[in-house]
Amino acid sequence: MAIAVVVPLVLAAVWAAYAWPSAAPALVPSANVVSQFGQASAVDRRIVVARLENIDLLLPVKLEATTAVGFHPVDNANSVALTPVGRPGDSSGVAGTLAVLFAKGGMRYYMTGGDASDSSSRTAGLDVGAVPGAFIYSPVDGRVIAVTAYKLLGRYDDTEIELQLADDPSLLLIITHVVKAQVAIGADVTAGETVLGAVRAFPAQLHQDLRQFTTDNGDHVQLVAVRVPTQISGF
Repeated sequence: MAIAVVVPLVLAAVWAAYAWPSAAPALVPSANVVSQFGQASAVDRRIVVARLENIDLLLPVKLEATTAVGFHPVDNANSVALTPVGRPGDSSGVAGTLAVLFAKGGMRYYMTGGDASDSSSRTAGLDVGAVPGAFIYSPVDGRVIAVTAYKLLGRYDDTEIELQLADDPSLLLIITHVVKAQVAIGADVTAGETVLGAVRAFPAQLHQDLRQFTTDNGDHVQLVAVRVPTQISGF
């Protein structure tokens, strides 16, 4: 699981250029990504980043704000493997934004080290790299059962949101590395429409696995699914 730390979130109208994963990431022309909570709109429901058993997980940030996609193991024996959608990235040296490459051939993803844990599948964790301040949308229909502020690594403030899936109440989707949470416990969420919060910025001194594939700091939101007792179902 990648690590993060809360730092002052800088909302910017223009963000620096990012490169799609390659052996030697290259800069690409800059693009405008404005993060304003008052102007949120739905994401493209056609863009599925992974499947959780037979349930589609939508890309949780807008495509134009996305920098990279990586799957990795996690230190959670109750985690459920995700199935990547798209095609594996390679080291061809192709540079460009994810939006451009998606238009040319579909979603690309990478396998990263993560926790290198033997307790989960290699695809149990999903990191979606994105511009800090970009909206995080619910990737599934469901209900918020927890919004938890906690200390990551015992030192750093972080926020975790747990969603119970409407299609299978025995599954929870845990979303971490969130700032400015916009939902409360008990709220129903709609895939691609409900804003959960925003992507946080990572400090440069903390290594992020996605950083090897982009020219940014590897800023991302993380998704992990777990199986829970069915008696907690509220649907």
